[in-house]
Amino acid sequence: MAQHRLSGGVLLAAAGVAAAALGSATSANATCASISGISAGSSGGSTCSSTATSFAIGIGDFTHAQAVGQFTGAIAVGNNNTATAETFASSFGTFSLAYANGQHGDALAQGTMALAFAQGDSLQARAGRTKDDIGNVAINVAQGETFFGNNIADASGTGNLAVNLGGTVDPVTKRINIVQAYGLGNTAFNIGGKGNWVSAGNSRLAGAVNESGIPQGTTSTAGSAFNIGGSNNTVSALGPFAIAGAIGKDGLNGPNRIVQFSPGININNL
Repeated sequence: MAQHRLSGGVLLAAAGVAAAALGSATSANATCASISGISAGSSGGSTCSSTATSFAIGIGDFTHAQAVGQFTGAIAVGNNNTATAETFASSFGTFSLAYANGQHGDALAQGTMALAFAQGDSLQARAGRTKDDIGNVAINVAQGETFFGNNIADASGTGNLAVNLGGTVDPVTKRINIVQAYGLGNTAFNIGGKGNWVSAGNSRLAGAVNESGIPQGTTSTAGSAFNIGGSNNTVSALGPFAIAGAIGKDGLNGPNRIVQFSPGININNL
């Protein structure tokens, strides 16, 4: 019992520090909080819920935070939300954290030691797809996105990293912006540009064979895919030890997409 009280006290202190830090960084007021299953406050259309040893914090109207599991946390921040443009942060598992800051933002962490981080409007971050997933990190940071549901960073399986920094949907070509790492020990990242599809494995994109060239549900092992500075590129890697990348080029998609489905390196199709 003493140990449980101590764990609860530590968790309460950690959640308090997080709320204070976030409160100082935004003009919105904290509208709900739930710590170790005890909820306090719910205004402005916000909702927060947690289980024992976990915490959930909502800052701003129409924010929703849910933490279910052991030592897991969820933080949702929204300054300009409406009833049709809400912010969601959900964490299910152990030692996991979901953080979403932005109108229409959505972060989901599942499994053990998962981190889902979405900073910006209309962004999604997914770390883990099942309770058995371990050690996944999904980070999505961008400004100016207006197409909710079409800008996604997704890491799932075991030990995967998916990062989007500054990439957005291309409103002219209508190409979504997606970065995904699926399987075991994969990395996928995109820096800047518009309408890029960067995949190491394929957990998300629908269709038997889609733009990535990888059938949906296909895992990769130790693969790496990246795009730096270009737009409308499709970069696909399927390990083991496959590296595919685009650097400073545009329009590398369709028959000109960059693909590496075996051990080796393919940069800009050179």
